[in-house]
Amino acid sequence: GGKWGYIDKTGKLVIDPQFDSADSFSEGLANVEVSGKWGYIGKTGKLVIDPQFDHASLFSEGLALVEVGGGKTRYIDKTGKFVINLWFDYAFAFSDGLAQVEIDRKNGFIDKSGTFVLEPQFDYASPFSEGLANVMLGGKWGYVKSDGRFVIEPQFEDAGFFNEGLAPVKVGKKWGYIKNPLESR
Repeated sequence: GGKWGYIDKTGKLVIDPQFDSADSFSEGLANVEVSGKWGYIGKTGKLVIDPQFDHASLFSEGLALVEVGGGKTRYIDKTGKFVINLWFDYAFAFSDGLAQVEIDRKNGFIDKSGTFVLEPQFDYASPFSEGLANVMLGGKWGYVKSDGRFVIEPQFEDAGFFNEGLAPVKVGKKWGYIKNPLESR
């Protein structure tokens, strides 16, 4: 019937197909679409947060991004309450206690209270990983700490996030890896 449901690891149907669209479970909840609006279900399949959002993302660090009216994003807690009442042009999930947000085509970072830790100033940014975020400023990529200090000045044509102490970077036409300077190895 074109509806979505959920199976367990053995392939047994555990939540009947009843949703127009559905996403993965994260932190005990899954975002589902019903009649054009998104809400959240628990692992029994019962609605925990009624479908009321234009779009909804997975929960991360206790908060989820939802889109409401006009394409603006806000953060909700697991009860569906708006906990960060600021409006952003775009926002990302929390990682390392901070979330990347975009306002007027500039990227910055907020904490879980919605306070800017780094004001929107970067041309682009990626979420924090292993204590650093890769950010673009003036067409080059570098890495900042949560206090806004550059640990690695913008110098790369492209750059990825740190994982297991290494990050991919592009110099000229070649890719290589750099070590996370915050790690002692």
